[in-house]
Amino acid sequence: MIALSEIETDALAELANIGVSKASVALSRMVGDEVAMSVPTVEVVPCAEAARRFDAEYADRLVAVTERFSGPMAGVALLVVPEASSLELVRAALPDEVPPDEAGELAPEALAEVGNIVLNNGLSSMANMLGAGLDTALPRVLYGDGLEVFAQCGADEGAGATAIVFSVRIRMKARNVPAQIVVAVDTASEEALRARLAAYVERVLG
Repeated sequence: MIALSEIETDALAELANIGVSKASVALSRMVGDEVAMSVPTVEVVPCAEAARRFDAEYADRLVAVTERFSGPMAGVALLVVPEASSLELVRAALPDEVPPDEAGELAPEALAEVGNIVLNNGLSSMANMLGAGLDTALPRVLYGDGLEVFAQCGADEGAGATAIVFSVRIRMKARNVPAQIVVAVDTASEEALRARLAAYVERVLG
């Protein structure tokens, strides 16, 4: 697993905050109402531990929107929410005229759109600040517990594979949804991430 200094971890949190701020603006335009996302906290843990933590923290099943990214660094990004809370996110994302009984049918498409906005803004902000252009695949919506979601999303299954977990809350139309944004970095890309993050810190601190 990649080992980051406190300064490097703080830099990741700063990059994530820029990304969620941009995502809030984009989501606000989509739903036609103000959207707020809390300042993210960040933890760097093995992927397997991240999956176990999700299962310990959330009693119900999870919904994850996932996107594979590639370039100088590769891996999978996930927006993870409890399944029960995901319905609140769907209702907030859909137009007000959509009947509540149709929200479930439209859930995968709405979640994919929300996840795409959040993940693309987060990844693009990180990539731009680190000087690494990334390509992203189309989003997928997965259901299951933490271990099932990580197994399905294509994250590196190596014992030391790294997951960078950003915890946020998304407030849309008076609904407050807990969420986790996870960047699961391929083992082969860990040194590239560490090097670019160290260079960013040096550049910022002068």
